[in-house]
Amino acid sequence: MVSLENIRNRSGLLMVVIGFAMLAFILTDLMSSSNGSVSTDLVVGVIDDEEIDYQLFEQRIQKTLESQRTSNSNLNVNQVRNSVWNQIVRETILNSQYNDLGLKVSSYELFDMVQGDNPYPAVKQSFTNPETGKFDRARLLQFLKEDINNDETGQAMQQWLNFEEAIRKERETNKYNALISKGLSVSEWEAQQNKNYQSEIRNVSYVQIPFQNIPDSLISIKDSDLKSYMDDNSSMYQQSASRSIEYVVFNVMPSEADRNDAQDWIEDIKSDFSLTEDNEIFIRKNSDVFNRVLYVAENDLSENVKPLISSPIGTIIGPFNFNFNTLRLAKLVDVSSRPDSVKARHILISSNDKDSEIKIDSLKNIISNGQSFSKLAQEFSDDKGSAVNGGDLGWFSEGMMVEEFNDACFNAKKGDLITVKTQFGTHLIELLEKSKSTKKYEVAYLDRQITYSNTTYQNVFSKAGKFAAENSNYDEFNMSVSSQNLSRRFADELEENTITIAGLDNPRELVRWAYNSKVGNVSDVFEFGNKIVVATLTAIKKEGLKELEDVRNEVKSLVLNQKKSEILINELSSYNSLENISSDFGSQITSVEGINFYSSQVPKLGDQPEFVGATFAVEEGQTSKVFSGKNAVFAIKVDKIITSPENSDISNTKNSIIKNLRNRSSFQSFQSLLELFDVKDNRAKFY
Repeated sequence: MVSLENIRNRSGLLMVVIGFAMLAFILTDLMSSSNGSVSTDLVVGVIDDEEIDYQLFEQRIQKTLESQRTSNSNLNVNQVRNSVWNQIVRETILNSQYNDLGLKVSSYELFDMVQGDNPYPAVKQSFTNPETGKFDRARLLQFLKEDINNDETGQAMQQWLNFEEAIRKERETNKYNALISKGLSVSEWEAQQNKNYQSEIRNVSYVQIPFQNIPDSLISIKDSDLKSYMDDNSSMYQQSASRSIEYVVFNVMPSEADRNDAQDWIEDIKSDFSLTEDNEIFIRKNSDVFNRVLYVAENDLSENVKPLISSPIGTIIGPFNFNFNTLRLAKLVDVSSRPDSVKARHILISSNDKDSEIKIDSLKNIISNGQSFSKLAQEFSDDKGSAVNGGDLGWFSEGMMVEEFNDACFNAKKGDLITVKTQFGTHLIELLEKSKSTKKYEVAYLDRQITYSNTTYQNVFSKAGKFAAENSNYDEFNMSVSSQNLSRRFADELEENTITIAGLDNPRELVRWAYNSKVGNVSDVFEFGNKIVVATLTAIKKEGLKELEDVRNEVKSLVLNQKKSEILINELSSYNSLENISSDFGSQITSVEGINFYSSQVPKLGDQPEFVGATFAVEEGQTSKVFSGKNAVFAIKVDKIITSPENSDISNTKNSIIKNLRNRSSFQSFQSLLELFDVKDNRAKFY
């Protein structure tokens, strides 16, 4: 569903400038060759005959990153790039279908979707009155006639046009999917057969002759047999183009000298820490990890810090190891009796200017004179999440709220009305309840992380570089890994656009190297954060039928069973009863009950689709011909067919089948189109 959330918000100009600056840099690099000429190969992909221009593709990626960064600051660019590519492929393929069909959404239809009697769901959702929960047409019209034109930047208009385009595409897709789903039907015969299978179960007796009864030594298998099997079942043995590598990782870890440097630094700053009066600012300036200065109970203090309980204010403990790579100082700032938690409600005006102060003061006076805090919060608070509950924030413990808000609440008395400013704006807070006070300790923590130095990094880099220089082929790489007792890692079936290798940060350059190398080549060093990698290419797989050697054992086992099956079926072809087979081959007759057509599971045998199919291919009292299963040949006799009471009404069954088909139609139709269209993905040349 398309959303109009933040339709009125202004986008950041800075991100646009940065995005296009990056784009210009990349394009300049790509378009420059060694002789200074301009490359014309800027096609990131081809879908049938339609070329996807690199510049337009990159612009779309930047727009997507811009729009998503507001809600997610930790975007993975590679994932966004893949998502945009998949969207373009889908749009291009479907647009070709729309054009062939003459399918479109007219301007009149789009107008009706926005302003008609029954607006599009996304429009209703975005212009719903929060007080009544109903669609507010007047608010929509005001936005379109006035608000949208009052934005001098033009961003509101552009966002609205983007929204209209999005709902137009969504309606277009819905029409296309409806054409397909409405064209699906089920015949009376199919519905009747389906109902019959659903309403009956079968009990059978069977004999089985396991393939293992024939010794493997009696079966002759040639490579030509294996290749023929693969050709006959080629769909099972297709592969994408891929590369396999082996690599070693030289981890850059802090050296003993680095640890001593960190120890010296934190020892040196200890005296300054003891003298400072503003611990919060001192920590912000000097601690590698910012830790808020909070009051905590004795039970919440670590064993390293608990000696502070009996120490005077200002005492510092440490440095001690907070974790493997962090040294810590702990300073006792204060001891006080404080509640574990408080309950409060607030009204937020999301600015910190003079007008917000005046507004908050007015609300405070009105509430002090008896007006309902809850009703005023519902009407005026910009924190809509709590406003619906009259501004009630419930109970919260110390440290859950931002510092200014937290301190105001935990230092106030029950019933106090407090005004405080935070990064979110100006708040009017009413403290509703306080839990029982207990002795708390205000502790300030200063951390020094033990990190590797440039010298340490260069030493490890030199070691990796020496390894790469001394090994020019796989055999040398292999011998050096063994002689130096290095840990060998593997990355198999890397496709050209692979974006992840376990344990490596953004390994695209390594993948691109693999696609520009020959088997046995050894790479130069690659740097991935604190991991320096040297790799060797071990295999190149081409798109198409797998090589026999890659699947030899699997195919040999299947061909072996196939040949044994043929021998057994030929020997048993003249038998027409289970008893005769049992007598001559020493195979016990076994009975199973409750076989259902729609389950391939057979009691005592497990997954046996051939067995189920044969069970429903013969009538009650009849014996099947011998057939092959997964690990044996079988013959079955249907002992009993149990059916439900006859009911000639097949309408429910028919409707159920059609519903199931239509639910799958959108996905399956596009997958079929994807197979029909020739999609060439050239992204690996650029990223």
